[in-house]
Amino acid sequence: MFKNPQFDLKYQYRRALEAGAVISLVIIIAMLMIFKRFETEVVVRGLEAPPIQVEDIPITRTVKKVEVPRKPTIPVEDPDVDPLDDIEIPDIDIFDPTIAPPPPPPDITEEMVDFFAIEVKPQLNGGIAAIQEYIIKHNLYPKMAYEAGVSGKALIGFSIDKDGSTTGVHVIQEKPEGLGFGEAGIKVMQAMKFTPGIQRDKPVGVKRVQQLIKFELE
Repeated sequence: MFKNPQFDLKYQYRRALEAGAVISLVIIIAMLMIFKRFETEVVVRGLEAPPIQVEDIPITRTVKKVEVPRKPTIPVEDPDVDPLDDIEIPDIDIFDPTIAPPPPPPDITEEMVDFFAIEVKPQLNGGIAAIQEYIIKHNLYPKMAYEAGVSGKALIGFSIDKDGSTTGVHVIQEKPEGLGFGEAGIKVMQAMKFTPGIQRDKPVGVKRVQQLIKFELE
């Protein structure tokens, strides 16, 4: 259906809005042209620079303190102490045949060789079985650990003489501690015998030997 634009309110409202916008823009431009100014007064003020004072700083240096050596003390004779009597040294003939000659130097075979440097390492007679048999035979299982049903172990350190006997037996470590496993391990290793270590085809003593002993309940 055709509508007459003169009676269409939407069309008339849009035209009235556009006309109002154009008139307002023309009025604003006219006001700006009437009251505009092309000169602007700018005032520049200079800031006064603060006075700068220059002072001379004296050059300093570190002076090392010179230590004065202490005066040496001079021993003074005490008048209250009687001087010692002269000691007479008898004349001794160094070639007197009655004087016994000094002992010969120790044989190299008497020296203790480290376990890790020995050529032929010592061996436990009977092996580990000998240790377990000795523990059972002499009832060396710690009583407190046996009653509590606790197993343990002890690392024992010692030296081996050239005849195969052990010396310097001591506890290096025990677990658990305080139940007697270390003390029992010492008794066991003191009774053990070894084949001696061999160094340069001769039996020698061996030091820094270690043996782990396990205490287990069957």
